[in-house]
Amino acid sequence: MSHTIFYFTGTGNSLKVAKDIAAGLEGASVISMASSVDKATNLVPQGTVGFVFPVYYCGLPQIVHEFISMIDLSATSYVYVVCTYGAMGGNGGCISQARKILKSKGKALNAAFYVKCVDNFILWTWDVTPMKKHSALHEGAREKAEKIAKIVLRKENYQDKSAMEYIGPMIFRHGHYLRTVNFNDKAFCLSGGCISCSLCADVCPTKNISLDDGQPVWGSKKCQRCLACLHLCPVACIQYGEATRKRSRYKNPHIATKELI
Repeated sequence: MSHTIFYFTGTGNSLKVAKDIAAGLEGASVISMASSVDKATNLVPQGTVGFVFPVYYCGLPQIVHEFISMIDLSATSYVYVVCTYGAMGGNGGCISQARKILKSKGKALNAAFYVKCVDNFILWTWDVTPMKKHSALHEGAREKAEKIAKIVLRKENYQDKSAMEYIGPMIFRHGHYLRTVNFNDKAFCLSGGCISCSLCADVCPTKNISLDDGQPVWGSKKCQRCLACLHLCPVACIQYGEATRKRSRYKNPHIATKELI
């Protein structure tokens, strides 16, 4: 049986979960959606296919919405989604949205999961999940990934429940996010101290960042608001307006920076 897992990640949580699921599926391929989206219409995976990604604004990231809409799933026998989330109550919308896209393609969503991880969304009123909680969250995510792999191997029908599945996207204005995110990167800025290392441009999954005289310039074309540039800056000089200046930074410790490039 062929197993393919497509993932989208900013700071590594979803990639770690994808790799942990793959560890329980012999010979599974783990492929970046961001690196493959331009050729998505030419992809024809077989067997089981999973999509692993973070929850954004109580819904699908824009690039994930696009990727699932474009990919040819006609040869698949089992399709599932795995949605990583951090904020309490932030695990809504993705399953119903993915099911709607798949239905339009004549495919069923066979299984769907929410996996709680360290929260890295620091643009609103909260900070990164306190460090003392990280180990338990990482272990819980690993255990959930093992469970997911077993369900996939058995091709079981399964769906996690969320009280925010339908109301969440309305509260967090997910539709507005989808319409505006690609060019809504103008709040990114430098607070001083940039060392011109180019890491922000390297880790941007959609290559939306270029360098001008060694300084990052956001392209206002393909931003996903994944915050990889902000979190992985080695001197923490990338900000999103004033909101992030006193906030912590985060990268999944089980994922090497080179895996995000």
